[in-house]
Amino acid sequence: MPKPVNDVVLDAQHLLNSKGLDLVTLTWPEFYKLSDRERMKEEFMSELSKQLKAASLLIAYGNATVILAKDYKFAPLPRK
Repeated sequence: MPKPVNDVVLDAQHLLNSKGLDLVTLTWPEFYKLSDRERMKEEFMSELSKQLKAASLLIAYGNATVILAKDYKFAPLPRK
């Protein structure tokens, strides 16, 4: 049975925090493994985005990768 959304959020938090990362890019197969799913419906992805945002995490779905990032200024632009 696939993981519920809140478990995926906890796993995403653990992934970033346990490795001391602010951002991680995952291939789609890696993201499916993290989510313990074979398919993802739009409603799952929408609810995941909503719950990640509540946990101060951002997600971006690309064609080749999925990006997970902490929602704070961790890589500011250099000042001139």
